[in-house]
Amino acid sequence: MNVFLLTFKPNTMGLFDKLKKAASFITGNSAKVELNVANGYLGAPLTVNVTAKVGENPLEVKNVYLKIRCTETTKEEVETDEGKEIKEDESILFDEKIIIADGGVFEGGKEYSFTKEVTLPADQEASLNETSRVVIWQFLAGLDTKGNDPDSGWKQVVISKQIS
Repeated sequence: MNVFLLTFKPNTMGLFDKLKKAASFITGNSAKVELNVANGYLGAPLTVNVTAKVGENPLEVKNVYLKIRCTETTKEEVETDEGKEIKEDESILFDEKIIIADGGVFEGGKEYSFTKEVTLPADQEASLNETSRVVIWQFLAGLDTKGNDPDSGWKQVVISKQIS
């Protein structure tokens, strides 16, 4: 009597690929986004360079965007029942989102570069770092995708007033 032993080996590679795709979708790791922007001046053109390195799978992108914000933090010493305390307030002075490029399907394993010239309004506050008041300009580049958008993270940039 012949006995045959059949073993079943599931196709785990397909499962792992699907898990990797899902993880990239959730975490935004489907691409690495880098932002290069130099210090600049209010009212003057500022060149922004964005590089997107797509992971191994194609990525559907709605658009490439740039977020710019300026925040002000003030610190004030106030009297309380327990003595003196520092009261800190933060406000947003400028907040804008600019579309750098239209999207499409970005091929896996490829690198895409985008350049945009922006001019910040001359009537805004310049960067400042004093004991009682701090004004910070920040830039972030990202890819608008399904799931969590891959982005560069916020980059602090020194923005000065032009001297006439």
